[in-house]
Amino acid sequence: MISTVNNTLLGYLASQGLLTPVTAGNIASAGNKTESTDTSSSSKETISQTSLDRAAGMFKTATVARNLETAQVALAADLRAALEKALVKLSEPVQFSVNSKGEVEVKGNEKDKAAVQAVLKADTSDPSLANRIATQASDAMALSNQIQQSAAISQAAKSSKTPDGVISLYQSLMQQTASTSVVFSVSATSSSLTYPGSLKAKA
Repeated sequence: MISTVNNTLLGYLASQGLLTPVTAGNIASAGNKTESTDTSSSSKETISQTSLDRAAGMFKTATVARNLETAQVALAADLRAALEKALVKLSEPVQFSVNSKGEVEVKGNEKDKAAVQAVLKADTSDPSLANRIATQASDAMALSNQIQQSAAISQAAKSSKTPDGVISLYQSLMQQTASTSVVFSVSATSSSLTYPGSLKAKA
């Protein structure tokens, strides 16, 4: 559970016009003094897509998202090149994710999955393709968390009338966010990197 509001985030939201400086100051002050536990009026509210879209469209967030998009395209191209060198062409898209142990997991049909796993195992590049996939997932997860956090506090600030109410709703919204899921999908001709907030962030 998040018990305090990040002052840096509040300052940035204020600079982007999502919060007035006075409101940001009041929220920060309330968050540092007390932890509100009254979430009865907001327990069913979740972060809206509009809030996510706006947070994803913030300049710094969108810039990071564009950099991630550029990197995933390059990574997919390098992966295809490694597969081509091994005389493998994907028949269907394969999906990469990273488990709690930091290990890259591959999903796809059995033939493509086996071929990709063999290529990753034989890869001697530095950093390796597997390490690049894991790093990419970590970077995307950090960005997604930032987008969701920004969206939650922006929505809370708009919906609540008091600093304590903002803190309470913000905490409630963050409690209900799903675990960030990052999926890197690669086919013979295209690729994508998806995570909460990614679609609008890439637009």
